[in-house]
Amino acid sequence: MPNLKLCVFSDIHYIKEKPNWSVNQKLTEYAEEFVSKIVDKVNNEIKPDICIHLGDMIQASQSEEIDIQNIKYIWQKLNNFSVPFYTLLGNHELKNVQSNKEILKIIGYSEATFSFDINGYHLLFLGTDVNFTDYKYRTQYLSDRDLKWIENDLKINADKKTIVFSHFGIAEDDMKGNFWFENDIESGMIRNREYLKKMLVNHKNLIGVFVGHQHWTKKIEEAGINYYMVGSLVENINSDGIPDGVFLEIEIDNDYLNIVEKHLCTDNIKNGYR
Repeated sequence: MPNLKLCVFSDIHYIKEKPNWSVNQKLTEYAEEFVSKIVDKVNNEIKPDICIHLGDMIQASQSEEIDIQNIKYIWQKLNNFSVPFYTLLGNHELKNVQSNKEILKIIGYSEATFSFDINGYHLLFLGTDVNFTDYKYRTQYLSDRDLKWIENDLKINADKKTIVFSHFGIAEDDMKGNFWFENDIESGMIRNREYLKKMLVNHKNLIGVFVGHQHWTKKIEEAGINYYMVGSLVENINSDGIPDGVFLEIEIDNDYLNIVEKHLCTDNIKNGYR
């Protein structure tokens, strides 16, 4: 038996009324169905110790009121997990609000950045907030307060095997071939990531970082740290009208991660990680 078993998925992009897009890259009409599917798989097949969503519960609309309604609706569906479940906030939750506090109140979290221990491992969740000094990338910042909190959290837990979860990218990548970010790399990244990366490198017991937002599934090794990108549940990844439905089953034994990539729509199982 592994010391810790996780299920990780990302980027649901639920919206009640599907946008009229010229390019049908996000198959948002599958979002609610796929939440039901992942809930069923987690509860009845995978049975992990914990399940984690890496952010973007919704597809942002042009209205804060509609976004709030959609968050409340899909959050009810996500509360059907029979194992402990946690989510990060993504840029779509934050697009039309003044502060992440508006969303935290709905989901019952006191903070967007938090950590806890489970089965001998330390799990650290990085929560971004709105930064009005940078309009284009306004949802992609860790606050100064959170950066100080993260620094202290990593310091006091220096002897614990640690896993980090982030909505936005941290490791550098040229994004070549990425539908969303090849021509705007910074849109896929935490803007003030340099100080964060120094903290992560200095933590000698960091065994992995899991990231959403970029809508593809791959691994990057940077400065001795393994970063695992997790694709979107509804991405039209192969341009065939079939949503990616990707999720990861992760078994951890000491500092060894056995990661298996699976998909809700197909029998495609990848032993290991591409």
